[in-house]
Amino acid sequence: MWARLNNKIKNGDIILSHNGTDHTADSLDKLLTNIEKKGFKVVTVSDLIYSDNYEIDSNGTQKQK
Repeated sequence: MWARLNNKIKNGDIILSHNGTDHTADSLDKLLTNIEKKGFKVVTVSDLIYSDNYEIDSNGTQKQK
């Protein structure tokens, strides 16, 4: 999994991992460690969503007011 992501990830990317697959749980620790070693901060989708004082533009982008 890391070999497929290593040279492709960039700031702002969302990496979707499915549960119930053979290797996701086994690979998760290595993926997160390597992503952080590249200088990225790992956050949950919930951390990206504004819960108050926001608007959604015509493109569907959420922005704080």
